Amino acid sequence: MIGGFSIAWKIYDRIPVQVVGQQHASGSVHIGEQEFFEGLAATTGLPLEINYTPVDTLGFKDTHQLIMLREGALDLVSLRFFQNAWSEPALLGVDLLGVDLFGGTVDIETSYAVMQTYAPALDRRLQDRFNVKLLGMWPFGPQVFFCRTPVESLQDFEGLRIRVGNETFSPLIEYFGASPVIMAFEDVQMGLRRELIDCAVSSAASANAAGWPKYSTHLFRLSTQLGINGYVINLNLWNRLSSHQKERLEHAFKAYVDSIWASVEQLHVQFSACNTGQPCREGTSYNLIDVEPGEQDYQLLRQAFKEAVFPRWAEHCDQLYPGCSAEWRELVEPVLMRKAGVNQ
Repeated sequence: MIGGFSIAWKIYDRIPVQVVGQQHASGSVHIGEQEFFEGLAATTGLPLEINYTPVDTLGFKDTHQLIMLREGALDLVSLRFFQNAWSEPALLGVDLLGVDLFGGTVDIETSYAVMQTYAPALDRRLQDRFNVKLLGMWPFGPQVFFCRTPVESLQDFEGLRIRVGNETFSPLIEYFGASPVIMAFEDVQMGLRRELIDCAVSSAASANAAGWPKYSTHLFRLSTQLGINGYVINLNLWNRLSSHQKERLEHAFKAYVDSIWASVEQLHVQFSACNTGQPCREGTSYNLIDVEPGEQDYQLLRQAFKEAVFPRWAEHCDQLYPGCSAEWRELVEPVLMRKAGVNQ
């Protein structure tokens, strides 16, 4: 009788978790993420019953992840920040386009420091508005341009059609005289093949996995951002956990996202080599023309940030969240100033 009661209690104590992950086309990101979630119960020792499903198999757009979390339709999500910024622009504060503000190119170490500094404020915001807790943030890698037409500098963007994930990328593209074309990630290869677009932006690894270089000719390595995304859990589920269970779950996510940060530079170098005809250990080998940006391109990027990107983002964010841009300046600007060696 005691044994039967024990088994019944263990069954009752199980915690079912519906996880929405990254799309299949994200390649190694999706593979690593799926492995992490499938082993999460064993890693944490928690009675989790994980049901992991990539977002592209669910039949709804990844732009509505936060809304569905707030409505209780999802438990835990690999949140696509850029795609959901229309409903919460503060998401972009951790990875603003062209944030090379003080003249020092924002590298991975600096981006990690920005992420750590901005995370508590973003977590509070997500809890207040969407009933979700932020468990961690991680980068896809430097977001660069894949083009089917010759591009040697930002000045060559004038008149081009450049694919963007949503309208939040538009100010940067329009600043250089190009036309932003909103297109889902999984449609970009077709868009390049059918000449519906001239360029598209992604990480070296994701573009390689999605086959973009097959219909491109040039890789323009100007990095606009690091492509940061994150993991969020519905607070209704989170609050079911004991303090000990919460601690174990947070520890597991921190270890996982830190491992991604540690490997992102290596992946960028590795898949950039694959995309440009150099020795390629993983992925598919292509022969894109490798174009390094010049100092003038970085100056133009900083100019675009100050004159177009930040003002548009600040206006949007401040409308929904008064004081949003002031909070960003208070938290993030000191990190960027230290990187650039600017005296505070």
